[in-house]
Amino acid sequence: MPTAPRHALARPPRTWLQRLAIATGVLLTFACIATATLVGYFYWITGQFGRYDLALDTASSREPRNYLVIGSDSRENVDPNDPNAGALLGPGEPGGKRSDTILLVRIDPIAGTVQMLSFPRDLWIPMADTGQNDRINSAYGRGRQVLVDTIRKVFGLEINNYIEVDFAGFKELIDAIGGVPMYFDTPMRDTHTGLDIPEAGCVTLDPDQALAFARSRFLEFQNSRGRWESDVTSDLGRITRQQFFVRKALAKAFSIGITDLPTFTHLLNVAKDSVTIDQSLDRGDLLNLVNRFKELQPSDIQSYALPVTNRTTNAGASVLVLDQTAADEVLDVFRGRDPLQLSEGEVTVQVFNGSGVAGQARDVRQALKAVGFAVGTAGNAPASDATVIQYAPGSEAAADLLVRHLTSPSVLVEDETLDENQLAIVTGKDFTTVMQRPRSPQTTTTTTEPSTGSEATPADSIPANGEVETTSTSTTLVGVVPGEAPAGVAC
Repeated sequence: MPTAPRHALARPPRTWLQRLAIATGVLLTFACIATATLVGYFYWITGQFGRYDLALDTASSREPRNYLVIGSDSRENVDPNDPNAGALLGPGEPGGKRSDTILLVRIDPIAGTVQMLSFPRDLWIPMADTGQNDRINSAYGRGRQVLVDTIRKVFGLEINNYIEVDFAGFKELIDAIGGVPMYFDTPMRDTHTGLDIPEAGCVTLDPDQALAFARSRFLEFQNSRGRWESDVTSDLGRITRQQFFVRKALAKAFSIGITDLPTFTHLLNVAKDSVTIDQSLDRGDLLNLVNRFKELQPSDIQSYALPVTNRTTNAGASVLVLDQTAADEVLDVFRGRDPLQLSEGEVTVQVFNGSGVAGQARDVRQALKAVGFAVGTAGNAPASDATVIQYAPGSEAAADLLVRHLTSPSVLVEDETLDENQLAIVTGKDFTTVMQRPRSPQTTTTTTEPSTGSEATPADSIPANGEVETTSTSTTLVGVVPGEAPAGVAC
């Protein structure tokens, strides 16, 4: 049989649209491979993180979690011959093991909120193991479980996960992300830690300067007349600067994506040697944590401080004591309670099944009773796609409390036939579960990043003379932090 002419077998030339489709397919294939490789590497490397076996409180993946984050000022890993040992140890500080930074970070996966609370290291409280008073940072030296138990017992807080970063590794983490950019509206210094910002403007803090800034308790800044002034708030001011720095560092760290694969893998490798976590924090949780912070802007993190008062012990030590009454308002945020809201026992809930799932009204009624609500009747209702909560006029707070216990969205409907603080819930096809702990109440309160010399409070409460608040009791974040960059300047 004669063969076809050669030109008869040739394929017609591809159109530009075909070539574009093929190129796009190839690029997407490589992107998928790169993403899968990166996720696989993330799972592999985080599987090598150090682990601490601690007794902690449990929470489901859809419930708010409290992460206890420790900056370990461990002298065990510091070489005294290191030229930077002074910045790590501090002048005249002995070797040993102590917690230099104690943060509680509460993350609500449904509300999408992140709240941060710092504990002053000189806070004078009873230790969980002995019942004797001591500084909170000494609890870490007694053992990590003692620190966890002390915070739970003294403050009535759940601790769901534990993360620790040693300060020697802290510098490597800052180096891995290429430093932390920050705008300084005036020169700042601290001769104790080595902080030295000689001029105002954009500065990328290298590892040494980042550590010096985060540890500064004797900060000095230039006032509008060019004279050096001291931030007299000491450890409380340092807490404010640490929270300020954390927001800036997180913004830089989580801006790194798969497009900068070498930097991201370097960061993971450094974290492997610098970060230790509890045994229950699995790799999926870590990836979810990364994704959660990646979506945040630094200003989205709400910062809180404990109200404390200066006191001198019988032995002559200068310490801080908690104002318990005023502290409850702050602590309730991290307990998942709003002091201005009702308690569950003050709210009665009737439950009706509108989803068609057999026995759902009975099950939801039992779950709400276990949470602490007073419960009424249970029964069936016409089919409903959405979950509906009916409430009496003026009982919006009661309805909000119930909403925060549900993992599914709800439609609120006012019902004049109901009594005060009486609710009726009709479960819809979208209904999921009841949470033991409610989500944090929504709030419009945010922490601003004030100009130099002001408290870390909203702008309308900044003192007109720019002086630092020096009262003995602190209920807000106080101290000096760098000011905002002027319009058109981005560091």
